[in-house]
Amino acid sequence: MQQQAPKKFNLIGLVIVILFFAFLTNPALGVILVVVGIIMKIKNSTLLSSHLATRQKTTQPHANLDRTNLSVDLTNIRNLLPPNEVDIPTSTPAVVPKPQGLTRQQKYLHIALNGTLKGAEDIIVQLLQNKAVIPAKTSALSKPKRLERRKKYLHIALNSTLEEAEEIIAQLPQSDRILIEVGTPLIKIYGTEAIDQIKSMVPAGTYIVADNKCADLAPREVEMVAHAGANAATCLGVAPIETIDAFIEECQKFNIDSMIDMMNIENALAVLKKLKKLPDVVMLHRGVDESEFSKEKQIPFYQIKQIKGNYNTLVAVAGGDTIREVQRAIFNDADIVVVWKSFYQPSSETAQLAESFLKEIK
Repeated sequence: MQQQAPKKFNLIGLVIVILFFAFLTNPALGVILVVVGIIMKIKNSTLLSSHLATRQKTTQPHANLDRTNLSVDLTNIRNLLPPNEVDIPTSTPAVVPKPQGLTRQQKYLHIALNGTLKGAEDIIVQLLQNKAVIPAKTSALSKPKRLERRKKYLHIALNSTLEEAEEIIAQLPQSDRILIEVGTPLIKIYGTEAIDQIKSMVPAGTYIVADNKCADLAPREVEMVAHAGANAATCLGVAPIETIDAFIEECQKFNIDSMIDMMNIENALAVLKKLKKLPDVVMLHRGVDESEFSKEKQIPFYQIKQIKGNYNTLVAVAGGDTIREVQRAIFNDADIVVVWKSFYQPSSETAQLAESFLKEIK
């Protein structure tokens, strides 16, 4: 456009100069030249309008385009891109396949992939290999896995890093009696993304506990961990009774199990008596710092039968990581035994340790 503008200006200037000298030398000649110019202008405009009208009638873009036979040469596009950065095919397929539509005669299972890309990839691979177990009725999808009262569980708490957690999980035996806890340190480091990441590492259907240790603002915390994919959440027994009540209510609303951690509580029964509703699990817990600095502090195994004798709830025991302590917990009728020290970091004995604990929990 910048090269054409000077030519147009020079031509007009030349015409003006010619007409100027024509009128000076012979006014009649100047008039004749003006008339001729007007006639040529009108004639060219008419020809142009006629040409455009004819082209519009004969050429209608997209009107008669055969969309089932498309072939586009992408060589020019490839040349415009930097080398080895984007892989562009040489041409599009000759035939564009028609997408499959829904039929009213079929019933469909709509699988929403809301986790990580790695998790989505694993699920899709299992589906393509027919390894994923999909319920026959879609209504079952709305019922998350819950704890069964007739079973005894090994609760493995993962408190290190996501990388080490993945190595540990890879060595664990597959069992529906193993619960995987996303420990408090993981949640503090990675947020609720830790729950989603751990869920993508374990076999489908594995029970996930989010050890968020709620102390306040229970509705928000329960909603967060439930949306992240947890099957259970924890609340501190030392939290206000209003908080514990709200926690249990919200867990029921989101269809996950409520666990009340009685760490630093002398009498768990005294807390339970104040609650509007019972939690799904009461956890008798000797803390890590208590174990390290107060050697005389004992796990209150005697309270297991007291709680189960008065309330219809499951009882978990945390704070004992030896085979001896696991045996004592099961002997006193604990439903869940929590271990973490043996599974803080992966080792060559991880699988064997898990098997040994499982044998004791019957």
